[in-house]
Amino acid sequence: MKPPKARILLLIVVLLALGGGVAGYWILLSPGSIWVRWAQAAFPARITMITFGPYPSAQELRRFKEKGGKYVVSLLDPRLPYEKELIEREKMEAGKEGLIVKDFPMASVFDHRIFSDYRNEEQRAVDFLMRLDGPAYVHCYLGKHRVIHVRDALRTAGVPASYWTPTASGQAYWELVSRLADARKEFQQGNYAQVITILEPVTAKDVDVADLRGWSHFRMGLFTEAVQDFKKGLEADPQNARNLEGLGYCYLRQDSPVMAQRAFNLALSQEPRNEGALVGQGLAFLALRNKSAAARMFRQVLAMDPGNDEAKGYLKRAETE
Repeated sequence: MKPPKARILLLIVVLLALGGGVAGYWILLSPGSIWVRWAQAAFPARITMITFGPYPSAQELRRFKEKGGKYVVSLLDPRLPYEKELIEREKMEAGKEGLIVKDFPMASVFDHRIFSDYRNEEQRAVDFLMRLDGPAYVHCYLGKHRVIHVRDALRTAGVPASYWTPTASGQAYWELVSRLADARKEFQQGNYAQVITILEPVTAKDVDVADLRGWSHFRMGLFTEAVQDFKKGLEADPQNARNLEGLGYCYLRQDSPVMAQRAFNLALSQEPRNEGALVGQGLAFLALRNKSAAARMFRQVLAMDPGNDEAKGYLKRAETE
């Protein structure tokens, strides 16, 4: 079997040989044909909260719906004539299955971006996927370029890889997703004890579970328990910036600013623009009586976010105390 790049190159050669005429256009409109299918990524064998892949057939959409799917997130761009037709076809087939189609046009041909709004649409897709209330299938044409850019942007935004990497049985996975959704609602309403109750049966090491448990215990003043929560999340993903940030704030409350700095440094090594970790680093410097270094951290936050009132207050404290 030819390696992926060789297969894609061969597809280009075939289409060019056809001179971009009627036959070539028909091939582009037939992603399930033998001319294209071998160059595509395979449709995923397992469905997760966010599933990435190629343009789906009607049968694959049906299978996705049967597995509990709710959204189809298309990265095809109607400004490309053949993709416009594929979008309309997909909307019709998805409608038959009761699936909701969301469009984020990211025009690209073999990873060469065509329009200047590519990154803006990528961010819109990420914003939508971070607020999901049901499983989504995200696709481009081949399932090899645009979807990878969105996946990497999700990772940068702090979404754990477990959202698109199945690590448990289907039943256990969906029970976890359901409990997390219920726990997030309670957390947003300030019902921290209820968050702990909802997540109590969960034994899997998961960064989202650890994050919600940790911050709930933190808000309840139970810092030792919060430390244990965040550490458990880091057993699943040792470089998870959110769990590292939470751990750092726990150490601050336990009067351990040096340990807090270590946690914040690790978080910032993953996400250099993490405002929470930068503020925490500044507070650690304040605890160590290094006001100039603390002020530098708070100014760095304000340079990124001039409206951050928390950083403004801490900067004033560093400059006046």
